Parts: sequence; C-alpha cells; structure tokens
Amino acid sequence: MIHSDFFESAIAIALIHGARLSAGAASKVLSSAPVKELANAEDFIDWWATNFASKVVLTVDHIRSAEDSVRRNVEAGISVVPISSSSYPPYLRLIEDAPPAIFIKGNLELLARPAGVSVVGTRKASRAGIAIADRIACHFAERKWTIVSGLAMGIDAAAHRGALRANGATVAVLAHGLEHASPKANALLGEEILATGGAWVSEHPIGVSARPEFFVLRNRIQIGLSAGSIIVEGEERSGTMTQAEFCLRNKRHLFAVLPERADSLRLVSKGPLILINKRGATPLRSRDDYDSAAKAMEERRAALAAL
Repeated sequence: MIHSDFFESAIAIALIHGARLSAGAASKVLSSAPVKELANAEDFIDWWATNFASKVVLTVDHIRSAEDSVRRNVEAGISVVPISSSSYPPYLRLIEDAPPAIFIKGNLELLARPAGVSVVGTRKASRAGIAIADRIACHFAERKWTIVSGLAMGIDAAAHRGALRANGATVAVLAHGLEHASPKANALLGEEILATGGAWVSEHPIGVSARPEFFVLRNRIQIGLSAGSIIVEGEERSGTMTQAEFCLRNKRHLFAVLPERADSLRLVSKGPLILINKRGATPLRSRDDYDSAAKAMEERRAALAAL
C-alpha cells in the first residue's frame, strides 16, 4: 500500500469515525484537501483548523487511531482504497454519498472491471424466486458480467450461487467490517466467493459491527458497483425498495422481475409491481428479456465510463 493511499485512507476513517461526517461530506473534504502535500497528521490538522475547525472537531488522536485501523485491516489481508486512488471503482465514485474509502477482501482487480449488475431481493424469498435469481445471475455471469449482491439470505444468496455456478465473478457488499462474512448461515458461501476469485466490499473497517442503518446504506454501494439493478422479489416496504430508490437517484437502470404467472408461482411480487407501475422499472417477464436488459446496461455502462 503506497504511503499516499495509506494516509488518505486514515484521513477518511478519521473524518467518519472521529469528526462524525457523513460519507459524502468526508469524500468532499478529501477532494478539497491537499492531502498529498501534507506530510503527517499534524499538517492535516493545521489545514483543518484553517478550513473547518469552527464547525467540526478533528484531532491528531483521531488520525492516529485511524492510521492504526488502516494497519489492522492491511495486516488482516484487507485492501483499503481511498476515493482519490486509481484503484477506487470509477462507477462508485460517481454516486451520491460515495464512501471516502472502501475496504476490499479478495480479488481487488475485480473492482477495476466494467460495472456489473446488482441482483437483489427479499430475504423471505419464495422457492420460485430463488430459482429465478439463480438463473438470472448465472445468465449474466456466463456473459462476463460481475454479479453484485449483499450475501443476505434469500435472493442475495441465490444470486451469488448463480454466479458461482457459471464460474463467474461475484462481489458481496457487506454492512460491517470484513473480519468475517455474515449472516453466519452464509459464511461458507462468503468463503467460496473469495476462494473462486470474488471479493467482499465494505465501507467499514474491521471492528465495526453491523447496525440496521448500515444495511440500508450499503445498498448505494451495490448500485455504485453496477450499471443496473434487478429486483427479483420484494415487499412493499423493505430494503429492496431502498435499493431501487438508490438505483433511480444515481441514474442506473432498474429492472423488476414480474412473470405473467407471478401469482401461480407465489412470488413476493408486491414490490416489483410497484416499481414497474409507479417508478418506471423495466419488467423482466421471462428469460427472453435478459438480453435486452444487458444491452440497456451496456449502454449505461458506456455512458458512465465517459463521465
């Protein structure tokens, strides 16, 4: 890890956990600060005192603690990538409230590939929904799309398994530090993702446990790593619907699975129905729609790459 990335990652952690800034605010500070011209924590605090001290408290001790956090992550085999680094995923940098630093366990090069496709849905998935998520992920993985999901029970786990079944690439975005994968029921699946060239991603350093709000916020990272999102199943009020909102706000393509015989399949389809009827999601009625979805996302991917 080069020194500039180490120091900027430490500043990112200090801004979040010390100064208590939001991710977006911390990223803006990093973008405006002449971090590469500042040799150490004292220099940064001098710059901070001139620009922000009257508004937010940040101390040398905050930065020292953050430097220790970066070291612990690196020693645990976790890459820490600040938003200014060339290794930071370019599509993620474009979203609202982009994380000032991300933590990656596994295949770092996977994050340099073109934006993938996020395949997500309810934890309380139906048997048919799980089969559909697996099939969609397998279809896209066979065509070299990276499958992005959250390793949750239900649809997320099925999406990861579909990618693995196709010997494809998959990224699990987690809502906590990367010491281990959660939930425990999917720990072996998480390890299989790493063993087959995939990756875990988080905005949290090791030592940070999952909290309810973190699961909502991690959805924006899934969007940031994707050219579009496919909602397989979901309730009217759920984290899946939040994923859809992040998708629309960040100008990614939104698709929702709604077969003609959704009722007979007993799909959890209330969320997808709302997204199609009220939020402009493109319906996926059958596997015949997959290629047109891929074409639309390829166009969006190209547009994002040009920004």
